[in-house]
Amino acid sequence: MLPATVPPDRQDNVYLSDLNMLVNVGGRERTADDFAALCTAGGFALRSVTPLPAPHIFQIVEASPV
Repeated sequence: MLPATVPPDRQDNVYLSDLNMLVNVGGRERTADDFAALCTAGGFALRSVTPLPAPHIFQIVEASPV
């Protein structure tokens, strides 16, 4: 999943939402299999997981309705 783009003049607290989701509401990193299971449960099919070019560590997860 891609995070929202953060502008260069960002406020210092811009990442607090991510930290809040991770710590307070059970957020976690997910594998491709995890995303496939979530998609299936929501009526979608996982179509692809595409890594972004280096130095990025994120991947684009594509799913479509079934």
